[in-house]
Amino acid sequence: MAENDKASSLRIDKRIKFLTEFRKYVLFWYQDRGSSEEQTNLRRQLNKMLIPARKAVIDAGALRLMTIGPPPAVGGVVPQNIDPFENFFQDFWGVSLIGTVLDSVDQAIGVYEQALEDPDLVNFKSRDGLDIGTAIERALRPSFRRSQPTYEKEVQDAIENILNTLGIVFVRDKEVAPTGPRASRPDFTVESMDLAIEAKLTKEGHGAPAVQEEINADITAYKTKWKRLMFIIYDLGVIDNPQQMIRENQRLFGVSVLVIKH
Repeated sequence: MAENDKASSLRIDKRIKFLTEFRKYVLFWYQDRGSSEEQTNLRRQLNKMLIPARKAVIDAGALRLMTIGPPPAVGGVVPQNIDPFENFFQDFWGVSLIGTVLDSVDQAIGVYEQALEDPDLVNFKSRDGLDIGTAIERALRPSFRRSQPTYEKEVQDAIENILNTLGIVFVRDKEVAPTGPRASRPDFTVESMDLAIEAKLTKEGHGAPAVQEEINADITAYKTKWKRLMFIIYDLGVIDNPQQMIRENQRLFGVSVLVIKH
């Protein structure tokens, strides 16, 4: 094994051990056992580990953001894109975020374990890729605050505005991946990150199965030229299980998928 491969395997193994230890402390907190002093010490330990654990989960593509609505009798604002790590010690209308943290950690551990067995199957997010994904998750929905998009081009235009705000150098709808008699063209390409970005709009008559079929075809074409792929799906309420869609594309194809609910 080459020295670089050994170093990479060592880093991955350290992350698996760290996340496994973090999971143990999360379970202790969830079970709410021990004296008041022990709980205080446990909270201190969790606070030390939350940020690096979140980083390891994000790099594995396993961070899950939540939307939690109030009970019908209460009503009010519905918090969107709640980060369970940043809000670990809070609950929303009695709903704890700890279960989501545990799910994300378990998924991240699975990605890292798979990376040790077959490094070519998993693509980890770079810091720049993380910045793009996080910015789009936070800013794309507010772009359609007044009205929902009707056409995919409107989603593309909003993503272009976000990329410009980040100062990302990109090309829109020009780079081509030749695939047989026809050429495939991603919506955006970022040469410095070897990244292709494709926007999708799901709505009545164009739901998850149709979009997944498009993604499958795009992956086949785009991976002939770009190492990293990111699919941004703006959903008008037709994707029932976005987390499954995200997980399966990461697990099967090693690509990043973001599902933004309107």
